[in-house]
Amino acid sequence: MPQIVKLNVSITTASVPNGLQQRGALISQGATTLAPGTYSLVSQAPLPSSLLNQSLALSSLVWSAGTVTATTVNPIPGLSTGDTFITTVAGANPSAYNHTVVATVTGASTFTYSLVTNPGAETVAGTYTPPGLGELQAMVNSFFSQSTAQSVYILELGPTDGTSGPPALNTFIQANPGQFYAYLVPRSWDGSAAFLALLAQYENPGSMTYFFTTTTTGTYQAYTSVMKDVMPFVEAPGLALSAFDLAADFNGILSYSPSPTNKMTPNGLKYLFGVTPYPTQGNANLLAALDAANISYVMTGQQGGLLSNNILANGNTKDGNDFTWWYSADYIQLNITQDCAGEIIRGANNPLSPLYFDQDGIDRLQDVAAARIQRAISSGLANGTVVKTKLDPDTFAKNLQNGLYAGQNVVNAVPFSTYVAENPSDYGQEVYKGLSVVYIPQNTFKQVWFNVNITNLLSQ
Repeated sequence: MPQIVKLNVSITTASVPNGLQQRGALISQGATTLAPGTYSLVSQAPLPSSLLNQSLALSSLVWSAGTVTATTVNPIPGLSTGDTFITTVAGANPSAYNHTVVATVTGASTFTYSLVTNPGAETVAGTYTPPGLGELQAMVNSFFSQSTAQSVYILELGPTDGTSGPPALNTFIQANPGQFYAYLVPRSWDGSAAFLALLAQYENPGSMTYFFTTTTTGTYQAYTSVMKDVMPFVEAPGLALSAFDLAADFNGILSYSPSPTNKMTPNGLKYLFGVTPYPTQGNANLLAALDAANISYVMTGQQGGLLSNNILANGNTKDGNDFTWWYSADYIQLNITQDCAGEIIRGANNPLSPLYFDQDGIDRLQDVAAARIQRAISSGLANGTVVKTKLDPDTFAKNLQNGLYAGQNVVNAVPFSTYVAENPSDYGQEVYKGLSVVYIPQNTFKQVWFNVNITNLLSQ
């Protein structure tokens, strides 16, 4: 007997959410056993000993006038004279030489560090931890002091400093586009010509690459307002060597996962844990200058009566936007592209509803883009309403210039007949360039003014 009904089965698969904005890397400069240009995911502190490079041998320690000169058995890897690094001297005798210190490179095989009291003549030189190790451990400690729910990658560049490190990172980014959204860079990169040259390559609105940078009150002016790719931050003076406070905010921005039930919150004024607030006493003018320059720092919630809470002052990229403004702009670029690509792929594999280059196909892609913007609004990423238009490019551009779309997120799709008439070769090449979006990222309060009138008038 012939089969009366036959089945034609197709599969519709939902897209996996784009995860780029949850991927960030702590930069290591020779601190780990990883090969240069490779990375490893870590989910807790402290780092496993198997990941860390071993201590290096010292040949002598000499104290004089409050300074210890340490001579190494082999040349100090990756650093030049004048560079500084955090290191731990251990195993020395007398034991008073053993400290975690900020050391200054004074030669190919020598560094110095401060030690007030003379420990006596060295009989065993001991070891020192390699450059970059102490700072990487501080990054990890501060990152996970904020939250243990978010993991982070360690990207190894090999033994480098503020001159050789930035070009090594650029080489990695160029070879691995879209691998990481943001990088927490070493302190030694602050203001270096090589680092400023790196920043200049990622200022484009579509670059979606950010560098969280610890600067100082003496060097922050090296960064300009065109640098939307840098998040500059000044630490409190006297910060413990085991801390790296910008890592707390770095954890926060990687933890964002906006949705209608988990809406986006501003980066500025965010609670930070395990950090040290910048002292306010006597620093009013300095902090006002940092505010004006869009430099972030840690402050307390005293203004809001939240005395026990440390919060992030400013939270801006150097162009003056809260980091979440650019996060929102990147979110729509990433997801609207992926959503439309997913619709095209599904349409090529669904005989019940194939996607063709016709008016219906254009309408479907426009609907997909509009749905993503509506989700952005519902997730606290965008402001306004969603509008769909079907206009030729000139009319759409003129309406936009005349302010017709104020308060609206607009998805325009040039109609099929208009587009094909104006771009006949595109149809033959299966290319459609008629989709345009006007998008309004959500903004937040940084300052509110009240007009208060004090009066002694009484009611009559």
